[in-house]
Amino acid sequence: MGSPRPPDAPGAARSPRRRTLPEKIEYLFTTVRPPGGMGRTYTVREIAQRAEAAGHAISHSHIHQLRRDPSRSPTVRALEALAAGFGVSVAYFFNDETAARIEEDLELIAALRDGLVRDVALHAAGLSEASLSSIMQMIDRAREWEGLGDVPVAPPDQPS
Repeated sequence: MGSPRPPDAPGAARSPRRRTLPEKIEYLFTTVRPPGGMGRTYTVREIAQRAEAAGHAISHSHIHQLRRDPSRSPTVRALEALAAGFGVSVAYFFNDETAARIEEDLELIAALRDGLVRDVALHAAGLSEASLSSIMQMIDRAREWEGLGDVPVAPPDQPS
């Protein structure tokens, strides 16, 4: 596709931000949603059950403590269980750049839950680069008009 946006352009990729463990866990609870969950979030019990189903053991009370107490120092096993419960790589908890990439993917998934956003994406599939660029400019202007601010974008695909 085209060249990436300059760093100061609307929608330019953001640099990784250092977060505490409770902030990262809270982000996952806010963003990762149950399939067909009608917009609801997972409970700590459901995340513990999902971790167990993936072969990891962690109690719902331990998840709650890690979610609320920044002084807690979790084991690698606890972080592996949390990652499995949310369906993300355990690297999310250790590497800020990896966390930023995972968060970009999760934000895209969250945006695609909106049927109209999904329809726009599907209708745009197959259009020329020039047409897509024009549509992006229109969307950027609409976001400005509605006071929505910049949209984080993923870095361009890397050749394999």
